[in-house]
Amino acid sequence: MYACICHAVTTAEVDAAVALGAKSVKQVRKATGAGSACGTCVKRLSCLLAAARVADSAPADVMPEAERLPEAAPAPVPAARPATPVFQHAPHCPAAVPALG
Repeated sequence: MYACICHAVTTAEVDAAVALGAKSVKQVRKATGAGSACGTCVKRLSCLLAAARVADSAPADVMPEAERLPEAAPAPVPAARPATPVFQHAPHCPAAVPALG
């Protein structure tokens, strides 16, 4: 599957960049070119990076309690709609949960 259509970068190429040490969208952009044209894929790249962090995390029973992911807590619903749209990751995206630190 393509992560960046403008530069024909696949999710496998993004995963390879992460495996080689890329930890941010900027580092993935430098390694693959993804996200350097129209920018539409930057959110997708962020989600792929979050998925890689979750996949690389230690088992929950070994991690300190402060670093564990919360149990499926629903996201808070804003009381009023903000004046400008705010991006929120899809519920299935690992970036929707707090960072692992």
